[in-house]
Amino acid sequence: MIDTSWLEYCATDEQLKAFNDAGYLVVEDAISTEMVDALEEVADRLDAEERAKKGVAPHKLLSKFRTVVEDDLLLELLDNKKVFPLLWDILGWNIQLYISHLIMYPPEPPDIPRVTKAAHWHQDGGRPVPEMERPHPRLSLKVSYWLTDVTHRDNGAMRLIPGSHRLDTRPSASEPDGDPEGAMDLIVKRGTAVLFDRRMWHSRGWNFSDMTRKVLFMGYSYRWLRGLDYNLMPPELLDKCDPIRRQLLGDGVDIKGWWQPTDADVPLKTWIAEHRGEEYLR
Repeated sequence: MIDTSWLEYCATDEQLKAFNDAGYLVVEDAISTEMVDALEEVADRLDAEERAKKGVAPHKLLSKFRTVVEDDLLLELLDNKKVFPLLWDILGWNIQLYISHLIMYPPEPPDIPRVTKAAHWHQDGGRPVPEMERPHPRLSLKVSYWLTDVTHRDNGAMRLIPGSHRLDTRPSASEPDGDPEGAMDLIVKRGTAVLFDRRMWHSRGWNFSDMTRKVLFMGYSYRWLRGLDYNLMPPELLDKCDPIRRQLLGDGVDIKGWWQPTDADVPLKTWIAEHRGEEYLR
């Protein structure tokens, strides 16, 4: 059964303006404490499996892609009721999940010198970043689901530059060993979701705390951009999903449907028209 409670969480004009202007949007309590507990168990299991399989040392950062296929609980994040309506109000109805990504960042060893400059300032997107004409269009956005508190920059807080999604080059720093002008720490509580434009200049900070920073990223793009996570998801995974989740996981009626979708290819379009009205379709 598709959840009509989505309609309670559609974007307000203020939220849309904030996202367009700043390039990010914070949704507190996006997932319940019970859900965060369960997701953290999944993250810990995947972390242990990946470290054993790839020989990653306990103190090293672990990054795992194509996470959504690893546990059915992650399907609940695909269309999270407090986040999904914001996604379609920003990007429209012709969307898909293109990446799912787990990052587990343990504390730095005690002998590592403390630094203040962020680890790696960048824009997401891979080869489109240098290869596309400028200014870049908005092709996608990501949602970060925070499974641990990041209430201080020493927790490895993500750093970002509000408004930098409109810039083609990274803002300069006033000091050689400092962050770019306008950089801020993204301070969030466990269970928070943060939507951000993939063009946003951002970086990971340094984890000098005593706890592992745990975060799940779910990225959404237009369906005519074939996914990083898949060409098609496994049939046994699609069989568990309703039509809208199947759309988000890359399913379609025929190959032309990613570029010239019919209503059968994009059930989210029909759902929005029925429950909100044709005027909300783009």
